[in-house]
Amino acid sequence: MPRHAESNACSACARSKRKCGRQIPSCIRCVDRGKSCVYPPSRGRAASSSRPLLSDALRDSVPRVDDELLAGVAGNTSSPTANLILADDLMLDLAFPLMDSDFAAPSPLFQTASAPATRADWFLAPETWRISNRVDISTAIPIGKAVMKKYVVLLQSWFERWVTTGSNPFIHSCLYSAKSPACVQVAYTTLASYIHRTPANTDTVLQIVEDRSTDLLRENGAILDRVGAEELARGRGARFYQVIGLFDGDIRARHVAEGHMAVRDSWAGKLLHSAAKALSNTHDVATHLVGCLPIPSTYSQQQWYLWILSESIRRTWLVAVSLSPVFTALQKGWSPCPGSVMYTNRSGLWNAASATEWEKQCLGRNVEFLQRFQCASLFDNAEPPDIDEFGTAMLDMTFNGELLEKWRDRSGRL
Repeated sequence: MPRHAESNACSACARSKRKCGRQIPSCIRCVDRGKSCVYPPSRGRAASSSRPLLSDALRDSVPRVDDELLAGVAGNTSSPTANLILADDLMLDLAFPLMDSDFAAPSPLFQTASAPATRADWFLAPETWRISNRVDISTAIPIGKAVMKKYVVLLQSWFERWVTTGSNPFIHSCLYSAKSPACVQVAYTTLASYIHRTPANTDTVLQIVEDRSTDLLRENGAILDRVGAEELARGRGARFYQVIGLFDGDIRARHVAEGHMAVRDSWAGKLLHSAAKALSNTHDVATHLVGCLPIPSTYSQQQWYLWILSESIRRTWLVAVSLSPVFTALQKGWSPCPGSVMYTNRSGLWNAASATEWEKQCLGRNVEFLQRFQCASLFDNAEPPDIDEFGTAMLDMTFNGELLEKWRDRSGRL
């Protein structure tokens, strides 16, 4: 059963006489140290398939972000459903307190509105992978409960879009065109069954989500020491299951998802660290494309594929590290800031259909490759249509709502 161990510490913590967090499949102490986490046998532990099913009355009493809410916000932010979310103006201090970081914030690579991406390694340079917790206090305000709820619904709509179209703002359409890892296929079919669930089969579908989530953690453990499509796929699969578990509203699903949060957050950090180490090495960086994307036939195509892989890792990390703070803030009223890495904001690059089109976009204008906390510069250097969907979502989760509204009004967008 994927929950905290009942009473005993794991063997490693017991030997060290240290407090064990008792997370399943690996406690956070073993995760941090890259050790194998083994628990002593527990008597009377029930199989996960024998869990009692919640009654409809109990399930209905739990707040949830439901399908109608998802459809309303995903399709039209001015819909009546969206207005219900935005009407809640309870403010939660997501920016309190800021977490410390071992890295200094890098300066933006491109400072002016007219500066194109002229460096061949502009998205692979070591400084672009550094995590920053710096924020411009003049534009930072506590993030409201309504904004966070809208963000959760937006993520749900992106997951549904992946099932229906094969891509979304953090899963590139080319990424699995050469090979679809097994964990991606499992996550895809599981997510599709969840999206199309009915009241009659909801408990069965949630049990499948729980079992697949537990299997993913058990099969891969706590160590992700490489970078590539497989590792990225595992991290994304974990996020699909986490969003379902934390925000479905089912008590059992939420309990299981909370027990897995520490390991999943550790995965996100290890993936980013491995990417920073591997993709910054210009001598063998192309080897990480093997089995991930089609074999590049030109240097431009190789650079495009490397950008797709690196940008996908950045966006997946940003989504991953946002989930626990948002969930905690909705529960407790505050949460630590998870920090940020650099990512591409300019529209047109993510949806480029070819290496030629992508290269033209890079050379023709500023790609706005920035830290999330540095994106206040976009209010002076860009118009709302210049920023892609992912960048817009990050802006909404970072800056003063009035400032965003004025920026959008300036170009006629409400």
